[in-house]
Amino acid sequence: MTGILLVSHGNYAQAMMETAQMVLGAQEKLLAVGLTPSKSPEMLKEEICQAIQALGGDGLLVFTDITSGTPFNTVALLSQEHSFRHFTGINLPLLIETLISRPYSSLGTLADTLKEKAASTFVDVDERLKESSGTL
Repeated sequence: MTGILLVSHGNYAQAMMETAQMVLGAQEKLLAVGLTPSKSPEMLKEEICQAIQALGGDGLLVFTDITSGTPFNTVALLSQEHSFRHFTGINLPLLIETLISRPYSSLGTLADTLKEKAASTFVDVDERLKESSGTL
């Protein structure tokens, strides 16, 4: 099964992981790492490396919160040393979709699904309500 590593600023990755598990139940091969004010970029890098080692095997997806931030940059640098797919801009609907799909999908298929579904996870509710005459 594909491993999933969430990397973010602060506790966002940990909170997303906990929330996804609240919705879906306990998950195997899922870890979260966050850059907190007390953690240096070098400490973050070491923690990410440890998580990559723990999750290695059947493929790995690494999700970061925002492009060009320290978590993103650290993961991008580590991609030169380790084999994984990296996506940024993660949100809870995409994480849940990934967790539901990964037992039945290869790493490549998961990546394709994420790219296909990403746009549909951000919805203008006001616009949708206007189009549907007040009902979702």
